[in-house]
Amino acid sequence: MKMLSSQRGMRTLASGTLLLGLLFLTGCGFQLRGAGVDNVKLDSLQVSAEDPHSAIVREVVDTLTREQVNISSAAAYQLHISAERQESKAITYSGRATPAEMSLTSQIEYVISDRQERVLVGPETLSTERVYVNDRDNVVGSGQEAELLRREMRRDLSRQLLFRLSSLSESELRAREQALGQPQ
Repeated sequence: MKMLSSQRGMRTLASGTLLLGLLFLTGCGFQLRGAGVDNVKLDSLQVSAEDPHSAIVREVVDTLTREQVNISSAAAYQLHISAERQESKAITYSGRATPAEMSLTSQIEYVISDRQERVLVGPETLSTERVYVNDRDNVVGSGQEAELLRREMRRDLSRQLLFRLSSLSESELRAREQALGQPQ
């Protein structure tokens, strides 16, 4: 009898702890990755880049399309990805003087401009970094891990850009345009 009430008490304590933990996480603003970004308020946007066929541009266009932003060359505002940089460097070395850990960094620089190419937002730089273990005995596996991380980094940069765009509205961009002077 005593054993049953002890087990019941432990379950109640565990349930209470779990509930408290969940309340704490939601109360502190914790959200799952990819959540919490408001929808992009822009109806249409022109997207251009130094390399219009790069993987990051495809990722950004796909993300904007999923957010129901019309990608059009006739849009009033243009998102231009002016620089994309990727860097890979060794951050630790093994006893045999071979890289043990590698750091991957990816950055994009962007501006938002009007039809007259006057900059309304930016230039701003977004960046992300990942670290992975470089297994010299499994070169193929390390290369695949690096490629997987690069894809994840592109998604991360795309989400960062989407988050920035979600804070803009067409009326705010028009106000910035008017502050620069009437379009001709």
